[in-house]
Amino acid sequence: MATILIVDERALKRDSLALLGYHGHRLLQIADGEDVLEIIRAEKPDLVLTDILMPEPGGHHLVLHLRAEPGLVQPRVVFLVAGYMEAEARALARACGVSHVVATPVESEALLAVINAALSDPPPPAWESRLDLGPIGTHLRQIAGKLYQRLAEMERLNARLNEHAAGCVWQLEVARSALEQEVTKRLWAEQELTQANLRLQDKAIRDALTGLYNRGYLEESLDRESSRARRSDQPFGVMMIDIDHFKRCNDTFGHAAGDAVLRTVGQYLLSLARGEDIPCRYGGEELVLVMAHASPATVRERAERLRLGVQELEIECDGRSVGPITLSVGIAMFPDHGENGQAVLQAADAAMYRAKQAGRNCVVATENKVKH
Repeated sequence: MATILIVDERALKRDSLALLGYHGHRLLQIADGEDVLEIIRAEKPDLVLTDILMPEPGGHHLVLHLRAEPGLVQPRVVFLVAGYMEAEARALARACGVSHVVATPVESEALLAVINAALSDPPPPAWESRLDLGPIGTHLRQIAGKLYQRLAEMERLNARLNEHAAGCVWQLEVARSALEQEVTKRLWAEQELTQANLRLQDKAIRDALTGLYNRGYLEESLDRESSRARRSDQPFGVMMIDIDHFKRCNDTFGHAAGDAVLRTVGQYLLSLARGEDIPCRYGGEELVLVMAHASPATVRERAERLRLGVQELEIECDGRSVGPITLSVGIAMFPDHGENGQAVLQAADAAMYRAKQAGRNCVVATENKVKH
């Protein structure tokens, strides 16, 4: 077991210190070289592991003091040095008579191998001369001066690199912030554009007065529902709805009252429609409701509910009551009453006219089936 004095252990990894202790070495650690000579005199370590550029007295000065002190049991010395100054450090070590230099950072096993090699060396002799070693001392000071000059250059370079890195970080942060703002602006712009397109699309297929789908959307929907019904082998129903005596209402109460009637009846039709239904304004006072996946009984029940509910609506215009309002409704089914959506719509229209001929305020279903 050897006693190892470690001066300024910051250059070493913790696992390196643990490995030295694991191999039975007694470790002494001090933060700097201020009291190192007193500790060496008191503890008589077998090896001193020190940074060659530690704070005063400095690694090479420490060796000079050790070698010039009479009667002192001389420890072996291993210098630590940053890898970028290894060449200069080895020159200074040779001038000091130190054989072992370790470039940091260093792996634990490699450090242990160097320490074991240094411990196997014979103890170095003390020098007979005084601390001022004449030409040798001058040579050492020259090498040490170059080494410290090199260290100062590296520290200045490191400071510039840190300053440059800080500037780059700031520039990156500014660029990142600007990019986030740009991305956010574009996302908002895309969302606004999407909403605007949806509003335009909805406006293109809606009737402005009633909020129902318009006739163009109805014609597209009938073709789509016909294809869907064929694929699924499910029927769909069509109601043609006419507001009774609508011209009389306009003549009696004015066109504003007629608009109020259309708007109120249209909203009531929307309230009765299922999610898959298609309520439309066909033209004038005529409305249409397409009911997907519905049986004749379901379509008839919904038509009667619509007719009876409209009679109960309270409609006012300019403080005057308009009504009561009644409906004539014709019903036709696909595929029983038409080979396509348009044919079914025509059949429902014919049934609606029969309802008006029957006295209005009633529902008439198409009875004759189309032969396929």
